[in-house]
Amino acid sequence: MRGSMLSAQDLLPLLHGYQMESRRLRDGITEIPTPDTLTIPLPGAEESYTRLAGEGAEVAKGQVLSAPKYAALAHAPAAGFVEAVEFREIPSCGQVWTARLRVEGSQAVQARPVRGETEAERVLRAAADAGIVDEMTGRPLYQELYRLRRREVSLLLACGIEDDPWCSSACAVLREQGEQVLEGLRLAAAFCGAKETGLAVSPPELRALRGSLPAARIERAPARYPARAFLLRRLRAAGTAAGLLGPQALAALAAAMQGEPQTHGVVTVFGDGVRTPRNLRFPCGAPLSSLLASCGVREEASLVYVGPACQGHTVTDPDTPIPLHARCITVLLHPQKRRRMTCIGCGRCASVCPQGILPWQIHESLHREKVDPFLLLNVQSCIGCAACTAVCPSGLPLSAEVARAAAIRKSGDFF
Repeated sequence: MRGSMLSAQDLLPLLHGYQMESRRLRDGITEIPTPDTLTIPLPGAEESYTRLAGEGAEVAKGQVLSAPKYAALAHAPAAGFVEAVEFREIPSCGQVWTARLRVEGSQAVQARPVRGETEAERVLRAAADAGIVDEMTGRPLYQELYRLRRREVSLLLACGIEDDPWCSSACAVLREQGEQVLEGLRLAAAFCGAKETGLAVSPPELRALRGSLPAARIERAPARYPARAFLLRRLRAAGTAAGLLGPQALAALAAAMQGEPQTHGVVTVFGDGVRTPRNLRFPCGAPLSSLLASCGVREEASLVYVGPACQGHTVTDPDTPIPLHARCITVLLHPQKRRRMTCIGCGRCASVCPQGILPWQIHESLHREKVDPFLLLNVQSCIGCAACTAVCPSGLPLSAEVARAAAIRKSGDFF
């Protein structure tokens, strides 16, 4: 079924409990050939005037395809002709407009260094004009920079933490583009006002990164999912206001200062459904099939999962375009479905929640005849990590229920 996706809540979480496992690739990054057709997502381009290249238009590499007000700009990863502008489902983006590009020719937009009176002005303009997306959050980098500046962070970290047991795309970028990442980190810190910078990495990557980037400060993340949230909480308890940004976004920021847009991403393709797991550099909007072919997908593979283990989507259409912030694609031969049962009151969900939410209590409240608003405690602080769903022995979609409770509390519709 074209574009069909299943909810992550209906599948056995790919994360093995909340203790992380060291199964990550140590290989470099392999760049895939540009496919004949790219379907570039145009997030936020609901209004027709924000879509700048219509059907039949000839575009150059690096040309702006959409300029939405509250989302990242989209650029053409290659020269070619726009065959169609259509509305479709994209993993981690939802239903968005897309531009289907037939790759042809070699024309390219000439890169020009970003201008501005101050470095902070140049940094923000570069992040916005280059259409950079922070792969850790899926949001435009310029919005993340504004958010961190408002929070007055004193420590800004390039996030090499891989919550998924197999993903290694962030660490691969740190190993291969370490100097660019550190330069982007310096620029981002200058805008945010952070006085200190460093790297945040999982324990298995400490030695390798200390060897390749000896001058960088390194913060060790806890070996527990969600490691990013627990690291920030530990630093906050020590009196340090810290922020995290993805290494791909930071490397792209360094390039953006010279006028280069972000058109490519890095993703880990792993699982027993591929013969050769790899870290791949791909053009935005490349079809899923082109990435799987580069890793030797097995014919009997029955599940392809795009995105983080607890938050991604199962994809059944091989032509599904992959967005810049995918980070991880897992291919499995024999996935297991979770059996859903009633809550047994074990409290595991509460013990793993980094925000102190009681998902079991929220579950019980939502299934009563009338919802008690006083039992929907702290639901607005949910970060959507889905750790509660991952550890629930009853297979309950607790993360989705917490999100539902937050929507109910916001609306005030309790009865």
